[in-house]
Amino acid sequence: MTRIIGVVSGKGGVGKTTTVINISAALMSLNKNVIAVDADIKMSCLGLQLGMYYFPVTLNDVLTEKENIYEALYIHSSGLRIIPASLTFTDAKISRLKKVLDDPFLNDNIILVDAPPGFENNALSVLKTCPEVLLVTTPEIPAVTDLMKIISFCNENETKPLGVIVNMYKKRERDQVSINEIETTCNLPVIGIIPEDRTIKKGIFRGIPGLLLNPYSPSSIAFKKIATHLAGLQYKTSRFESLKGFLGRFKK
Repeated sequence: MTRIIGVVSGKGGVGKTTTVINISAALMSLNKNVIAVDADIKMSCLGLQLGMYYFPVTLNDVLTEKENIYEALYIHSSGLRIIPASLTFTDAKISRLKKVLDDPFLNDNIILVDAPPGFENNALSVLKTCPEVLLVTTPEIPAVTDLMKIISFCNENETKPLGVIVNMYKKRERDQVSINEIETTCNLPVIGIIPEDRTIKKGIFRGIPGLLLNPYSPSSIAFKKIATHLAGLQYKTSRFESLKGFLGRFKK
């Protein structure tokens, strides 16, 4: 069964692409067939974050019917499969995305679609294409406010929000929107809290999902919990995580 999940945000800079990459890696570690699709055809960066710079065929070419979807599929050194958008501006109609993703070649995959941020036409078109969406925000008032507009659009277009992912969360920071406030404002559950973590920056710098760089970092564990939730499974804490948590109690 194919499952198409859009990963969306009300504004840029909230870590949406990083979320797509790491949840994809986490699903892959659960032996799920997953493909990450960069649907931001104007400002592509999914491939760049993975250290991939050369794409003879991209989603843009498929949207313009110049190439087939299987020609635009690439495999990262980690095994992660992606369909990138062009790194240069290429005119393409994102409205054809639904037809592209319905290709039998993509059957029996979980497809995570990295949508353009905000409310421009391409972003709204991707929202209409995806039956389900994950909503990404940071714990800041502008980001949460813009997210509410996305949620309203989803409700009007029968797109199912699966929940909110809060990025760059600082556990002891008072000057941020609380998780409870986000859930109350959005009327949706927060299904993932990604703490600020150097592993994410290291992963981007090295062109590898942070989750694979350090599977037991705080952010990696958070991404694994989200992936387990999406897969309908129960997350099991490893012995290493339990020991790490126990020893953490003795830190000052």
